Amino acid sequence: VIVASYVAREGDYNKPQYFNTVNEVLSAPDFSAKVAPGSRYRLVGNANAFNFTSDNQGRVYIAITTSEYPERLAFPMLQVIIERFTEQYGPKSLTVKEGGLNKKSKQMFAAIVKEYDDPAQKDKVAAVQAKVEDVKLTMQSNIDGMLRNIDKTEKIESDTQQLQDQAKLFDTQATTLKKKEQWKSRKLTLLIIAILAIILT
Repeated sequence: VIVASYVAREGDYNKPQYFNTVNEVLSAPDFSAKVAPGSRYRLVGNANAFNFTSDNQGRVYIAITTSEYPERLAFPMLQVIIERFTEQYGPKSLTVKEGGLNKKSKQMFAAIVKEYDDPAQKDKVAAVQAKVEDVKLTMQSNIDGMLRNIDKTEKIESDTQQLQDQAKLFDTQATTLKKKEQWKSRKLTLLIIAILAIILT
């Protein structure tokens, strides 16, 4: 049962042929086996290409394009349709009658068709998006590097502080030792003086 459909060109005289072909394909004995959930299937004729995929709920999604329309865009378009359609009409689409979502989904389909109508423009957008993603990855890598450097800097600062603390402790111990040695020297001097004083007297 076709619960939602959209034809981009109003008054397209091929519309009945599209529906007939779709129904023939859907009723083929091996169709469900070939179009397993998440798989891609493409039938190319002289003028048109029928691009199929399905989801885990048994819904089949079909995009009919010209035969020249690039496959690299047809299936991403179908993926967008799946995401938006299931988000808006998911449970209802499993129980609605034939054509029951035609009017409600028309605006959604129109927006997607407009987005993918010009392959060259879509490729440009995809290229820009890819560059943006590359820039994001580069920025993230740079940020990660900066954070690692900060961690290293903090460790260096921590190590430096420890060295300074150890140096202060060493200076303190050296000063204490020096005073002890000086006191020992003084005591020795006093002792010698005392002995001399005793001898002299």
